[in-house]
Amino acid sequence: MTSTKIFASLTLSLCFASLLGCAEPENLPASPSPAEESKEANLLKTGLTERIRIEGQEVDYQSLEQRQAHYDVPGVSVAFMRNGQLAWTMQSGVKDLTTGLVVDENTVFQAGSISKPAFASVLMKYRQDNPIDLDTDVNNLLTSWQLPEHEWTGQEVVSLRRLLSHTAGTTVHGFPGYAAGEPVPTLQQVLEGAFPANTDAVVVDIKPSTQMRYSGGGTTLAQLTLQDVANEPLPVMSQRLLFTPLDMTRSGFEQPISKNLSNNMATPYDGDGAPVEGGAHTYATLAAAGMWSTPSDMLKMASGVRSAYLGQKTDWISQATAREMLTNNTPTNEAPNVGIGFFINMDEDGKTLGFGHGGADAGFMSQLYLELDTGNGYAIMTNGNNGMQLISELEIRLKEALDVGYSEAEVKKLVPISQKELTKYIGTYVVTTPVNVDVVLEKTSNGFVLNALPYVENEEYFHEGSGRFFAKNGSSVRFEDDAEGVLAKTLVMDGNIRGVRE
Repeated sequence: MTSTKIFASLTLSLCFASLLGCAEPENLPASPSPAEESKEANLLKTGLTERIRIEGQEVDYQSLEQRQAHYDVPGVSVAFMRNGQLAWTMQSGVKDLTTGLVVDENTVFQAGSISKPAFASVLMKYRQDNPIDLDTDVNNLLTSWQLPEHEWTGQEVVSLRRLLSHTAGTTVHGFPGYAAGEPVPTLQQVLEGAFPANTDAVVVDIKPSTQMRYSGGGTTLAQLTLQDVANEPLPVMSQRLLFTPLDMTRSGFEQPISKNLSNNMATPYDGDGAPVEGGAHTYATLAAAGMWSTPSDMLKMASGVRSAYLGQKTDWISQATAREMLTNNTPTNEAPNVGIGFFINMDEDGKTLGFGHGGADAGFMSQLYLELDTGNGYAIMTNGNNGMQLISELEIRLKEALDVGYSEAEVKKLVPISQKELTKYIGTYVVTTPVNVDVVLEKTSNGFVLNALPYVENEEYFHEGSGRFFAKNGSSVRFEDDAEGVLAKTLVMDGNIRGVRE
């Protein structure tokens, strides 16, 4: 993931169409004809706009092609599910800018962290047919490596259930992968942070079970544990236990990509629309980030879990197994909630509404979501580092047009600010962490234009009061004053990225 993503917020809230003067969302029949299904798919090719809308201002709707060009995302692939069955797919753009070959429904993308629920599905299918304790210390199961002792050794265990729900207290959020020609480490080297691994060692620095903290490192430890127990590599297990039973013919955990998938694969592109250096990265951490797939295949997996959960179809996994997977394992019902592998969308009473996962590999972004009751849902995959912003807009369109999902546009109200007051904030701020960049602000009528080249170019921010400003892409900026309160001394962006006035 490039630093472009550093400047994007992921907050979601309610869109009041009456305040915006928007047209009423177009609701289509529950069981449309093929022609109407085509109409549904085409709805995603129009009516897109940024997540933030300003009260009282006309919404600038654009086409999918326009939004792809805006974000430098060459290709996008979407699959839509209704009542647990694939209804339609939609593709736009190309899988490779050089060849100009278009994306089709069989084009594979790296799924990023959607690999995690896929791996969890493999593990739970294996566990259904073989004895493996999800709640024992993984050191009791590991044979090729041991997790070093930590402050809570003997008090709280690091178990598979906790690793797969990000509650084991393990470190290392994610993995950048390895470009072509770079040496690829073993799982043990990744866990130890030893050369040629390019990430830190995976350790336990939070008491297990006390909080949810996302950890690809924990998923990697779970992968090694399963491989030790089964004495079988994940790519082989996944074919037998997941891909073949669910007819996921365009999916695989092979890294680099297998020959049968490479004949129709997307090329990854960075945030500026250039090919990712080194091509599609190789991920040693297969369970955390290494799956290749299509939107249709990912929905087949989610539908398989849902069908088993509801007792409708249990020839792959049992109802009990599916219910374990979709049971919240985090300490509270406050979001984010995680079962085994999947993030769970819950209402205020703790009822499960839906489940899914997002994914981000170098040059690839994706999203999977399925509603539990209706069986309606979607999967979206892109081959650009700015793909998550495009996906966010597509999710809003899916909610507005088809009433599927939970993503809704956010309406903000402008708060007037004088040019004199704006002067207090305008200037250049120096950021040193996580990147070295000058953030330059220039006045507009009700805020400023922000440049932080090469990461952000001419992004307009609007005043919302109390020294806070927002952009339509969802990012925000606030300021901290100097002792006299005359000038802003520090700029604070999303993720607590801080810049000091030059």
